[in-house]
Amino acid sequence: MTATISAPPLEDVAPRLRPVEVFTDEELSLLTYGPGAVVTPYFSTLASKGIEIAQRSAYRGLVARGIVDPEADPGPGPVRLKLREDILTLVTLRQAATCLVAVARTLVDAQDFWYAHVVDELVVLEEVTVDGLHRFALGFTRDLPALLVGAALHADATDGTGETVSIDAMSEQEAPAQLLEVLGQAHLRADVVVISAAEDNEAGTRARTVSRPELIGVFSGPDGCWSVTSAPGSGAVAIPERVEGLRLRIRSLADQATGTDS
Repeated sequence: MTATISAPPLEDVAPRLRPVEVFTDEELSLLTYGPGAVVTPYFSTLASKGIEIAQRSAYRGLVARGIVDPEADPGPGPVRLKLREDILTLVTLRQAATCLVAVARTLVDAQDFWYAHVVDELVVLEEVTVDGLHRFALGFTRDLPALLVGAALHADATDGTGETVSIDAMSEQEAPAQLLEVLGQAHLRADVVVISAAEDNEAGTRARTVSRPELIGVFSGPDGCWSVTSAPGSGAVAIPERVEGLRLRIRSLADQATGTDS
């Protein structure tokens, strides 16, 4: 995904981001401990034998890029390798996140995944392509509302029209054909969910909550905006949205993730 699909933030000053590094699925599997909630599109398709081969090649690549020092003792802690200082900081912040904002984005001809790992005043941004490349950047939590709007709302979005539609929770119930047609006109679909971290487990690492949080689908583009809210056991509701109202709703999700919502 490129910046051309991102709606401009409400602030006059754009969020400040510091690009860090790009890792493959298999490289990231060596740098982190535990699968977490982030997708690994390529790594997840590998059989056991393929995983070993992929990780061996990934290790050689990390050493060649100066990210891993094969001669040094990694020291205490769950990370099994001696990492370059900036990468160790990145990995530590990512694992220590108290909240995760996850966005699955779909365009007409592309798809990717966007994550914001919230850690106190910092946020670790992670964009994942369908072929398993993870692009990282560091930013500030105060900028998360603007960043989330840019990730989830199309730059050329216009106000939606029509009536609110309630969709039954039963799996055999199909959404109305007219609604599917309207949603299908969206240039960008973004499924947004906020996941809170659970307490530290016995291994000393944070696990994600198992319960299913509310999922909000944002359908936006030049032909209008809709939101589809889905909660476990309660079905879904599709609502035509005004652009500014949808901006505020997306920003409220970011405030929820940072604990600043009213």
